[in-house]
Amino acid sequence: MYIGFKILLLVILIASYHLQQGDSHVILSIKDFFNDSHSTNVDHSKAFQDAWKALCGGSGRGRELSLIIHARETYTIQPQLFEGPCVSPHIHIQIDGTIEAPRMVKDWGSKKTECWLCFGRVTGLVLNGSGVLNSHGESWWSSVGVSSRPAAVRFSGCQNILYKGLTQINSPKNHISITSCTNTTLSNIHLIAPLTSPNTDGIDISSSHNIQILSSSIKTGDDCIAIQGGSYDINITSVTCGPGHGISIGSLGKGGTSDIVQNVNVRHCTFTGTQNGARIKTWLGGQGSVKNILYEDITMINARFPIIIDQHYDGRKQSVGATAVKVSGVTYKYFKGTVVADVAAIKLDCDQKSGCDNIVMDNINITSSSPRTPLTSYCKFAHVISRFVSIPIKCDYHVNVQPPSAKPYAEPPAPIAISATPYAELPTALNLTPHDTA
Repeated sequence: MYIGFKILLLVILIASYHLQQGDSHVILSIKDFFNDSHSTNVDHSKAFQDAWKALCGGSGRGRELSLIIHARETYTIQPQLFEGPCVSPHIHIQIDGTIEAPRMVKDWGSKKTECWLCFGRVTGLVLNGSGVLNSHGESWWSSVGVSSRPAAVRFSGCQNILYKGLTQINSPKNHISITSCTNTTLSNIHLIAPLTSPNTDGIDISSSHNIQILSSSIKTGDDCIAIQGGSYDINITSVTCGPGHGISIGSLGKGGTSDIVQNVNVRHCTFTGTQNGARIKTWLGGQGSVKNILYEDITMINARFPIIIDQHYDGRKQSVGATAVKVSGVTYKYFKGTVVADVAAIKLDCDQKSGCDNIVMDNINITSSSPRTPLTSYCKFAHVISRFVSIPIKCDYHVNVQPPSAKPYAEPPAPIAISATPYAELPTALNLTPHDTA
C-alpha cells in the first residue's frame, strides 16, 4: 500500500511538471528514488542505480530527462557502473551538491573495481553542475599499490559527452579516465589533490579521438593530463596546471607495445611550480609514432623542465637492436615565463637509432628564477629548427635558421571541430547552470 502511494505521488509530481512545462522535459530529484523520504542510510547506491535506470532505461521515452542533486545535499555511494546504450538519446545529470565515496578502503566492498563512478557505452550525456565529487583517495595512497587503485571517474566506450563545472577531490589514482571515447568535452572542471599524492593524474586519455579539455584547473600529484596510445585529434586550451607533472604525451611503448599519438594541440596553458611542462615520454623497445604535436602560447611560473622529450623514460640509454617510438613534427611556439635554474630548461633526450625529427622551437623566451644562474639545454640525436630562442641549443642534427620567407615546417593541422551533439543546448528556461560562464 505504501509503495503504491509512493509511485502515485511520483506520477503526480511528473504530471504537475508537464502541466507547467509541457511534455518535452522531465526533471527528477534523487530523493524521488529513496525508499523512505526520511532515510538516514549512509549508502545511497541503490537510489542512484534506480535513478540511472529511469534515465537510461526507457522511463523518458520520447522525452528529455534530467536528474538533479541539489546544493547542500550530500550522498555517499559505493562504486557504480552507469551503463548504456540508453533508450533516451538525451541524458542530463546535474550535481550541485556533494557525492562522496566511502572514506576507508575496506568500505569500498570486496569486489575489485577499476573506477568509482564508471560510465560505459553511453551516448549523449551531459554531466554538469557546481558540486563536488570527493573520492577520499587519501585512504588508498599509502596502503594500496598503484595498479590496484581505482580511478575516480571513467568514461569508457562513450560518445558525445559533456562534463562541465564540477570539482573532484583526492582520487585514489587518476581523477578522470577517458578510454575508447569520441566527441567528449571537459570544460570548467577543477581537479585537486596534494602535491605528495602518488600517481593522482588529472586526466588520462587513451584510444580516443575528438577530445577537448577547456578552461580548467588541475592541481594533482602527477600528470595534469596524460595522452596515451591510440589517441588523436586532442585539443587542450586554457588549462592551468600545477602542482603536477605537466601535460604529457605518454608514456608510450612500455613493454614493447606499439603506440600512436597524433594531432595534439595544447594552447594558452599555464604551468605553475610543475615538475615538467610540455613533455613527451617513451620507453625504449616500443614501436609506433608521435607526430603533429603543437604546444603554443605557454606560460611557465617556476617550472622545472618546461620542454622535455625523453625517449629513455625507462632509464636505459641504449640497447642493441632495440626499437623506439618515433617522434617527429613537434612544435613549441611562444613560450614565456620563469623556470628553476638547477636543471636543463630544454631537454631533448632522443634515441640514437630513431632520433627526433622536425622539432621546431619558435619564440621561446623563458628565464631563470635565479638571475645569476643562466639556463642551459640538453640535446641528443634531435633535428631541431630554432628561431628566437633565449637558451642556446647544441645538438646532433641541430640547425639554427633565421625566419625565412616561407615556413620551414608544416604547420600542425587545425583542431578538428567536434560535431554538434544532442547536448549542444540545455533548456534555458531551467537555468540549470547560472554559475558557469566558461
